[in-house]
Amino acid sequence: MIMSAFAERFDFSGKTIHPFVTYAVSDLGTTMETYRDISTGARISPGLAVRGETVRRADPQVRAWLRRISLLR
Repeated sequence: MIMSAFAERFDFSGKTIHPFVTYAVSDLGTTMETYRDISTGARISPGLAVRGETVRRADPQVRAWLRRISLLR
């Protein structure tokens, strides 16, 4: 909810948002829809959800995601 409160108050026009979350149950849940709804004028890239129990082993998953969204070569 804290990110939603921030996003509602910030002007994301012309910006790209790269959502990522850790989770226990809901994967990305409604994250993508929420950011699309409250971030008018922004581009929303594909998100990444990492299960909390696997965070310590998620480096390959995170690196692959960063490559997909062109933030890592």
